[in-house]
Amino acid sequence: MELKNVLLIDDDEGFNFLNRIILSDNKVTCNVHEAMHGRAALDYLETSMVCPEVILLDINMPVMDGFEFLEQFEKYGRCLKNTHVFMLTSSGRDADKLKSLNNKHVKGFFNKPLDNTHIQQILAAVND
Repeated sequence: MELKNVLLIDDDEGFNFLNRIILSDNKVTCNVHEAMHGRAALDYLETSMVCPEVILLDINMPVMDGFEFLEQFEKYGRCLKNTHVFMLTSSGRDADKLKSLNNKHVKGFFNKPLDNTHIQQILAAVND
């Protein structure tokens, strides 16, 4: 299954580059958009004509972190129904994982980098 759109929200350009290659090599999608922080992602969502099927969201970013993004994303509303959010982070804190998974919009919590197991879990959740 190929996804129409994926949004990477992460301030680490290296991981964005790597994740873009992994998504392409695994034929998950050829439409990957990037935002360097949560505010930029909200700006993208406000101006985009389509909602991403999947958002891969980091926690620790400047301007607006992943948790702040989730609070605003919930208020935003337009993309809530058809977008699956997965935390993709380097945070090893149990508190971050618990807070993420307790958010009703977060479908999974993965440690960076993206891998084939994560991709299978993402695709399974989207197809549910």
